[in-house]
Amino acid sequence: MRINEITYYDREFEWRFEPIQFSVLTLLVGISGVGKTQILKAIVTMRSIAKGKSLNGVKWDICFTANNNSQYHWVGEFETKKLDNFDAFILEDILDGEENEEQEFQIIYESLSVNGEILIKRDDKGIKFKDKFVPKLSRFQSAVSLLSEEPDIAPVQDSFNQIIYSDQSSSVDAIYPTIKYASLTQKYSSLTLCDLKGSNLPVQIKLALVYDHFPNEFNLIKENFIEIFNQVEDIKLRPDENEDIHLILTEYPFVKIKEKGVNTWINQHRISSGMFKILMLISAIYLSTEGTVILIDEFENSLGVNCINVLSDLLAESRNLQFIITSHHPYIINKVGMEHWKIVTRKGGVVTAKDAKDFGLGKSRHEAFMQLINLDEYNEGISA
Repeated sequence: MRINEITYYDREFEWRFEPIQFSVLTLLVGISGVGKTQILKAIVTMRSIAKGKSLNGVKWDICFTANNNSQYHWVGEFETKKLDNFDAFILEDILDGEENEEQEFQIIYESLSVNGEILIKRDDKGIKFKDKFVPKLSRFQSAVSLLSEEPDIAPVQDSFNQIIYSDQSSSVDAIYPTIKYASLTQKYSSLTLCDLKGSNLPVQIKLALVYDHFPNEFNLIKENFIEIFNQVEDIKLRPDENEDIHLILTEYPFVKIKEKGVNTWINQHRISSGMFKILMLISAIYLSTEGTVILIDEFENSLGVNCINVLSDLLAESRNLQFIITSHHPYIINKVGMEHWKIVTRKGGVVTAKDAKDFGLGKSRHEAFMQLINLDEYNEGISA
C-alpha cells in the first residue's frame, strides 16, 4: 500500500484536516500540539473503520495505491451523536484501539472506486456492489469490512492490514500474552520468510520467529542494532526463566541483551526504552512486506544522535516501504531532505500540511532549515 492523500473530519472532537499528500517518506514537522500526531491517528482510525469499527462523527476520504498497482478512492461518513463527557472519554479509548460494543453509529454514506470505476456505493437506500444492491447488511460497519471476502475488495482490506503504528515507547507495550508462541514456532518452521513477513503478527513475535528459524535475517537486524549500540554483544529471544512469572507468559519470547564485559543477560524489562524502541523499529523495517506503511510518532523520543543518524539512513534506503513520521526536533528536520517535509499548522481545529516549496524555502537543505526555524508559521503553528 501507498497512501497518496487523505482528508479527514472528526465532528465529535471538531478536528479537520485539509487534503494532505504523502510521498514514500513524509516528515510532518511543527510545534507540539499542532496536529502531527492527530494525522497519524486519523490514518489508524481509517484502518479501524476498514476492519469494522463504528465511530462517532468521523468523515474520511483516502486515496491510495494497493500492491496490485490499482488506484483506490474510499470515502464515507458516520452519523454524529451528541455525547456527554463520559461517553466522549469512552470514544477516546476506541480511537486508541480499545473495544467497545455498546457504542454504534450509522454510516450515512460510503463510496469505493478503483481506477475511477465505482465498486461500492452506499446511501440511505442501501449498499450497491458493482451496481447491484446487496442483501441488507449492518448499518454500523463499513462496506469495505462487510464485503472484505469479495475478490474485488480483498486488496483494500490487505492494504489497510499493512499499516503499522510504531509507538514502542517501552518494553511493556510490546507484550502480547494471548499469543501462543509454541504453536506459532511449529507452524513457521515449515513456512518461508516471505510468509512470516506477510503475516499480521506483532513485530516482537516476528523477531522471535526469525531468531528461531531464519538466523541470517536475524543477524542483519542484530548487526544494525549493534552499529547503534556498540556496547551490545548479542541478542536473543527466549521465555523468562523467572519462576514467579504468570502462567500465560511462560512461553512468551522476551528480548534479552548481552553487553560486552557483563556476564549476565539483561532482561526485557530492564532494557532502556530507547534501545527497545530502536530494536522494534529496525525489526519492523526488515520484517515487513513491500508496500507496508510505517507510522512513527515523535521520531526523536528516547533516541540519541547516534540512533538518529543510523535510522535516518536506514529509512532512506527502505524504498519498498512508506514512512510517515512526526518530529519537531531540529536535528531530525535538518537530517531529512526538505523535499520530504510537510509543515503542519493549525487554525482552531483545522489542520493544514504544506510542502517546504509552498513557503519559498531555500534550495539547499541547510538554507531551507535555517529559513524554516525562523518561519512564523512554523514557530507559532497554532492560531485561533
